[in-house]
Amino acid sequence: MSTVLKKRQHKAALCIIAVIMWEFFSFYGLKAILVLYFTSQLHFSDAAAYQLFGSFISLVFITPILGGWLADRYCGYRYATATGSLLIIFGHLMLTMFGQNVFIGLSLLTMGIGFFKSNAVCLISTCYLHDPIGATSAFSWYYVAGNIGSMLASVVCPYLVENVSWDLGFIVAAFGMMLGYLIFLFSKRYFIWETNTKKTEAWDHLSFSKKIAITSTILTASFLFFYEVLRHDCVAYLLMFAVIIALTIFAKIYKNTTSAHRKGLMMMAWLTVFVTSFWIFSNQVSSSYPLFILRYVNRNIGGLTIPTGMFQSLNAGSILVAGACMAYLWRFLGRHHIRPQTDTKVSIALMLLVFGFGTMTYAATLAHEYAPISMLLPIFSIIFLGVAELFTEPVMLAAWGDIAPHDTEGRLVAIYFLFMGAIGNYVSIWVAKLTVDPDTSHASATTYHTAYSQVTRIALVLLGLLLLRVCWRKYRVKHVIS
Repeated sequence: MSTVLKKRQHKAALCIIAVIMWEFFSFYGLKAILVLYFTSQLHFSDAAAYQLFGSFISLVFITPILGGWLADRYCGYRYATATGSLLIIFGHLMLTMFGQNVFIGLSLLTMGIGFFKSNAVCLISTCYLHDPIGATSAFSWYYVAGNIGSMLASVVCPYLVENVSWDLGFIVAAFGMMLGYLIFLFSKRYFIWETNTKKTEAWDHLSFSKKIAITSTILTASFLFFYEVLRHDCVAYLLMFAVIIALTIFAKIYKNTTSAHRKGLMMMAWLTVFVTSFWIFSNQVSSSYPLFILRYVNRNIGGLTIPTGMFQSLNAGSILVAGACMAYLWRFLGRHHIRPQTDTKVSIALMLLVFGFGTMTYAATLAHEYAPISMLLPIFSIIFLGVAELFTEPVMLAAWGDIAPHDTEGRLVAIYFLFMGAIGNYVSIWVAKLTVDPDTSHASATTYHTAYSQVTRIALVLLGLLLLRVCWRKYRVKHVIS
């Protein structure tokens, strides 16, 4: 490969990473304010706000499967990514124009993220074919850029909605995606090395009018489908269907592989259950935490009031800071031949989860007596949960890559994201609803305490079970050696 070609591919990858950073800005800006928007502007009950929020986020983790399939077989990654970018922009704008009918904007956002997420990542991969070192470096920058975008959005959008207007918060999120789209358009000259696959050649030979006609038909059908799914709260049925398909695929892979791979697959399946449980609880940072902070926490510093949604920026900030420290720590441990296993790392995540919700349980206890309480307790809780993420998602993705049989990694990672993302977010609705008093349909300090103390106890049980598994593994290794 020539040096000139490598430079073009590297520039193309950096442009896509910049686009992804602005997509993160767009999505996490929305995520930081959505529950507050439902309750304060649309006057939803707490339970209804949690239900719609969880359903929407769950769909966001399902639709990339459809978007990736369409790109693979028909239109290619670039066209799908561009289409997704435009849908995301229009989705945010529709929230400002049809605020009362929030399902229009959320449906467009669901479709847009579905087209964008997986295909933008695939574009990065195509820039580093047969160059694993370059790909590893690019995805490290992807992780950093994404967290910078989400941290920035969690500061800007909440500030605007509390100090200027709600519409401006959504418009700025749309503007962020617009910047990403413009970067994407101007990066076209760096992709002249890209070749069409046999599956996308037919699409490229279609006339512009036929492309528009096909795209319009698919988007219209998709919009009507997701609109009805969200409006009638049918996400659970869609998830059940997806889970049945996922388990069937997993069973087929398990059946057709070697006994050594089967052992690894079963271990990863069990760890996925623990990690999904972690995300069910950790997702409270963007669902039930904001309403607790809004109602029971003193957000004033020196005469300035910190916007409620801005607290979510601590999550991304802690990941960035702790991530840099962890990268150094793993290298240090590696030089001393200390390599903690995946189950040990997930145990650390569950330990931090216990600390995080133990802190919030204490905060709810104080809120019952002394509201408003100090913001330090929720800050510590959010930081604990942010750091814990470093011991779940990157660890599990690396482990799936090592254990997956040849040519099955993509499907197994997709199944992992289905459980971690879609199932984790949907089940988190029921955890958030535990904070709601059924008599008033609103959360109180007492119900927050009850819910968070239950989560802490469950997390302790999960931690105990996983530690038993770690001890059993070490005992077997020691027994075999002796």
